[in-house]
Amino acid sequence: MLTRLHLAVVGHTNVGKTSLLRTLIRDSHFGEVSDKPGTTRHVEAITLPLSDNALLDKSFLTGKIPRNHYLAADNEEILFYDTPGLEDSVALYDYINHLIPANSKADGIDKLTLFLQSPEAEINFSQEAKVIRQLLKSDAAIYVIDVREPVLAKYHDEVAILANSDKPILAVLNFTSTSQTNEKEWKRLLSRVGIHAIIRFDAIFPPLDGEERLYQSLALLVEPAKLLLTKWLAKITEMRNARDQAANLIIAETLVDITAYEERVKPDDKQAIVDMQNQVRRREQKAVDELLRLYQFDSAQEDEGSLPLVKGRYNTDLFNTEALKMIGIHLSKGFLSGATIGIGIDLAVGGVTLGSAALLGAAAGGLAQTAKQYGAKLRSWFSGYGKLSVDDEIICFLVLRLIHLKESLNHRSHANNDPIRLSTEIAKQAKNQWGKGVLPKRLKVARNHSHWSTLNKGTKKHDEKRKSIIRQVAQQLC
Repeated sequence: MLTRLHLAVVGHTNVGKTSLLRTLIRDSHFGEVSDKPGTTRHVEAITLPLSDNALLDKSFLTGKIPRNHYLAADNEEILFYDTPGLEDSVALYDYINHLIPANSKADGIDKLTLFLQSPEAEINFSQEAKVIRQLLKSDAAIYVIDVREPVLAKYHDEVAILANSDKPILAVLNFTSTSQTNEKEWKRLLSRVGIHAIIRFDAIFPPLDGEERLYQSLALLVEPAKLLLTKWLAKITEMRNARDQAANLIIAETLVDITAYEERVKPDDKQAIVDMQNQVRRREQKAVDELLRLYQFDSAQEDEGSLPLVKGRYNTDLFNTEALKMIGIHLSKGFLSGATIGIGIDLAVGGVTLGSAALLGAAAGGLAQTAKQYGAKLRSWFSGYGKLSVDDEIICFLVLRLIHLKESLNHRSHANNDPIRLSTEIAKQAKNQWGKGVLPKRLKVARNHSHWSTLNKGTKKHDEKRKSIIRQVAQQLC
């Protein structure tokens, strides 16, 4: 049984080999991706160790998720080799066949070996030699195909050269999400040279089960590596579940922070409302940054225009009422009240709210316990101050945005540079409890505990009840 699986990723130039690897290893910085041919000039290796939890550690930003360690040998690992593109397969095919005498019984391996020993392997076909040399040293090959390309003569020769090796080859049909492809023609060519292991895997828009199917196909091709690949598939599931739990905790803590957030102000202090809105925006941004790190996306890419999630990531502001309407969040009466959009105040100009009036009645009626519980609020009322807090509808909108971001990152390819935008998917999510604009009871508890919010002074971040509420809210996000 293999404990190390060596996989050569091969194919023509610009078919998406590096992009495929970025997706599989979840690293948007691996290699160099460009529309120019021959971007990858050297063989570059990447190791996925089963015994090393370094990949898993990146998923535990909060330190709150228990972890199951793998019983894997120290040397169990999968090694991918990103190889240069095959650029001149027509000339190479002719050259290799001219090396062999007409009456020779040399097989495919003999042909490739003779080629690698020839001077031309270092002169005119140096890039192709790197590919073939790595292929012969590997246990199997992943042959990446751009199905948008017509099946030209150069591809016939390319596939024939690769088939000369004695290595199992898994053909990966890339860019299958496009409307026009040549899949049938490519499959016909592959079958003619004896390559029958084929899967569809778009590196930019991978299918939900694409990763699993790729490794399962490899397990069938390379039987000695079946146990190793089975263990890796189990680790993928563990890491995925751990990321999901960690993401829910990030969102839940953000919700508790904003729900418990309050400011004591004069009723006509509109600047305080603007300041509070900005505080909430910054807290949302912090959650976005944490989610990006959790799913191993780099927020710095936004500045380069590669992953514009930060500035205008949804083409709308958190306090934009049109956006709320668009996704169908139910707005309470009086919500659209000028500068106070998204921020509620306990003390109304020229009088008291129904809530404050009820408290006054309770105090006057001798309900000492109630008066004691809300004494601070009453004192604020008598002194002419009110308490600003974030409206339920805004908090519900926030959670829908963060859940949408989490789900997008969960299924997003690390080779995908398109921006994430507010979409109809949020409108679909808005049909659940959050879309009603009403906070669940467990989260509402935070309204009475301002010391739970990191946006307030005197925060008790390690309060056990706060931690418990965060965990409970996180479970509701599942």
